[in-house]
Amino acid sequence: MKNQKFLVRFLCVFLAVLMILSVIMMVIPVRAVSENDIALLKARRVELEKQLAEQDELIRTLTENRALIIDRKAALDKRIELNRENIDLMNEQIDAYETLIEEKAREYADAVEAENTQSDLFRKRVRAMEEGGSYSYIAFLFAAESVSDFLSRLGDIDDIMHYDRQLEDDLRESRARVDQLKKEYVRIQEEQSAVRDELTGKKELLDGQIEAACRLIESLEENTDDARAEYDAIEKAEAEAYAAEQQAIRQYAAEQYALQLAARAAQQQAAGGTGTYAGASGAFSGSFIWPVDSTYVSSGYGGRSAPTAGASTYHQAIDISAAAGSPIYAAADGTVTIATYNNGLGNYVSIAHDGSTSTRYSHMTNYIVQPGQYVTQGQIIGYVGATGIATGNHLDFAVTSNGQQVDPLQYYDTSALYLGY
Repeated sequence: MKNQKFLVRFLCVFLAVLMILSVIMMVIPVRAVSENDIALLKARRVELEKQLAEQDELIRTLTENRALIIDRKAALDKRIELNRENIDLMNEQIDAYETLIEEKAREYADAVEAENTQSDLFRKRVRAMEEGGSYSYIAFLFAAESVSDFLSRLGDIDDIMHYDRQLEDDLRESRARVDQLKKEYVRIQEEQSAVRDELTGKKELLDGQIEAACRLIESLEENTDDARAEYDAIEKAEAEAYAAEQQAIRQYAAEQYALQLAARAAQQQAAGGTGTYAGASGAFSGSFIWPVDSTYVSSGYGGRSAPTAGASTYHQAIDISAAAGSPIYAAADGTVTIATYNNGLGNYVSIAHDGSTSTRYSHMTNYIVQPGQYVTQGQIIGYVGATGIATGNHLDFAVTSNGQQVDPLQYYDTSALYLGY
């Protein structure tokens, strides 16, 4: 019996909670898209177009002054990045138009239904007037039997005439509303179509810019007179990236060490003990997953023929060929220490996995993580590209252990990979 009462009470409480939740869901507003939202997207695109114009001017100046290719490539990468951002905004704008079109379609359908209802009422009233005769108002008045009855009938006629005028006005407003919504619907569709056409052109332009940027790096082979200067600039850029990476991992190790010391001190204080805690250990188990879906390693670690003039002949990473825009995954859990652009490495991300081991992912189209962010193994951190000194889309993947860059393939079963070098 007690169990039955408990079950009844439980069901009552459960149903009450469901009712409360349903009321809450009813009052939570659904995010609708307005034309103001689209106007904001347009304004952001106008600002981007200004930045693109400035970048075009910079590229023109660098080209005229025969600046180092590494610097011109950096300027081209920036322009490509701005165009990608513009394309993303255009896609967002198209989606906003799509939502707005659906909303206008619903409004239009409701307005047409309201017009039909109003039209039916008006037709019924006209039919009734035709059946009763055009001058039924006068007949109705002169049928009065007294002055008071006449005045009463006069008031009734005024009410009837007011109702008739209101019917006409409502029908007129309904038709005007339908016409207005139809025009808005057509206009929004035309605007969306124009953005779609513009998007196609922007994508073609972007493809051409990427191809031109890669050709610029390939032209290093022909510029033998400038190859030494280019090589020095590339080497300097990569050395700066490596130094920044080492500094970041040292800082990360120091922070982790301090946290562990503080934790051990708190434990000893709570236990009433003494002593010191030495050594920092991270959560990294020494196990990496492959960072991209492609398993084609086009360039290995160590000695190699330079793929282009100015490129290092001792490769301290591996190159994995992959399609542009392919996702790049964090090889292991860790903290992002660097996410930036480097003239040599392009867009790159470095992740510290413990106090002595880190991985670096270079030449990304873009990254989607920020310094200080904790990432888990397999999490997407960016996408494959050809930014920096690269002649094609690939991931430059490097591993640093105890301050030294090591062969990343030692962490993997190479029988599952295709080694194309």
